[in-house]
Amino acid sequence: MNKYQVTIGVEVHIELKTKTKCFSSGLNTFGAKPNTQVNEIDCGYPGTMPVLNQAVVVSAIKLATALKMQIDPLLRFDRKNYFYPDLPKGYQITQYYHPFGQDGQLSIFVDQKPFIVSFERVHIEEDTAKQIHEGSATYLDYNRAGIPLLELVTKPVFSNSQQVVAYIQALRRLLVALDISDADMSQGSLRCDLNISLKPLAAKVLGTKVEIKNLNSLHNINLAIEFEIIRQATILNNNQTIISQTRRFDEKTKETALMRQKTSSIDYKYFREPNIFPIQLDQQWINEIIANMPFLPNQIANYLKTEFNLTDPEINILLAREDLRLIYQAVVKENNLPKESINYLLGPVLKYLNQNNIININDTRLSFQHLSELIKLINQEKVNNKQSQKILTTIFNSNENSPQQLLTIWDVKIINNQQEISQIIAQLFQENPMRVDEYFTNPVKANKFFMGQIMKLTKGQVNPKITQELIDKMILDYKK
Repeated sequence: MNKYQVTIGVEVHIELKTKTKCFSSGLNTFGAKPNTQVNEIDCGYPGTMPVLNQAVVVSAIKLATALKMQIDPLLRFDRKNYFYPDLPKGYQITQYYHPFGQDGQLSIFVDQKPFIVSFERVHIEEDTAKQIHEGSATYLDYNRAGIPLLELVTKPVFSNSQQVVAYIQALRRLLVALDISDADMSQGSLRCDLNISLKPLAAKVLGTKVEIKNLNSLHNINLAIEFEIIRQATILNNNQTIISQTRRFDEKTKETALMRQKTSSIDYKYFREPNIFPIQLDQQWINEIIANMPFLPNQIANYLKTEFNLTDPEINILLAREDLRLIYQAVVKENNLPKESINYLLGPVLKYLNQNNIININDTRLSFQHLSELIKLINQEKVNNKQSQKILTTIFNSNENSPQQLLTIWDVKIINNQQEISQIIAQLFQENPMRVDEYFTNPVKANKFFMGQIMKLTKGQVNPKITQELIDKMILDYKK
């Protein structure tokens, strides 16, 4: 491998979360029953006329600005002509000759070192239908036809999978912060194509490019790149020629597989879209959109680190999950417990969301006021772990009562009185002398026994921290 230079370029298709499709009033909703959101414009019925969705242009302005691109204020569209089952019109409306934005860059970190991603272009286009392969049959869902896309193309600046994965992670955080896409690879709203080539270190010309299509997870991106590099290096080591081709990643074999050879350039017969005249964007309107853009990930990250002293892993989770970030900021503003709040949010709260397959915390009944109050009760040692879990489950599903009200309704309390706890411990020591002796040979097992008995006797209402401290102190005095 040390004999070759690896060069990788990345093309990303970004589905925008607009209410309607790119050139029609058809709904843009994920998960709808197949072929229930089919529009006559997106299917190219005779006599229909496409009309550009303004929200798509707004999204393009935000992304191009965030990536420091040069924006072309004169919108022009082209037809990409080819016949395939997932393209009902026989052509796709795109921007081939005049992309919306060009050049630009994004600063990221790879293994804690700065890395600059340079871009070639970003352009607006419509999505194709979705193909579902089942056995020997192929089904088509035209709901996806016409959904607005931004295709973002990097320059060939990457040399390994670690850099590409770091870029996709940073791009996802940016798209979420801009609020223009869900950027969910599992749902297809972010799809990645790779162009990989190898050349001998002394060669002046890049090697033959091989394209890998439609990668849908960071894990698969990493595996596909690693496999393809080894595959191409093996070919070169055997003095064979790499053939230009399009490949896909097989999740079962963890290998790339041939889709089609690129023996000649495909002629898409691009020409200007006759049904959409050039649109001159008003510069003042563009400036207003830019002025009202949300904070970018680097700005948010600096704020979270400076204001709350969060770690980089904690910040990365909040950047990827805006719903968690917003509720965290609201909670801390309420209780002024930044460390305790992030620990509980990324611990029990996130665990509950994952276990119940809840994608967004806003889809629950949990309010930041109730979450803030629960964290304060835990910090004040007024509830223990078991009680806090019961409260959390309740307030996730109902906002009728606050955590403090629930404690009153359930008649729950925490026993903090050391004299009361000491009496219980002393009684257990007298009743279980062998367990006391075991403490000095197997303290973990003995502690587990005594804590379990105390929790049973107090119905889980004893303060575990105070109880443990008293057990350790009293058992030494007991043996004297």
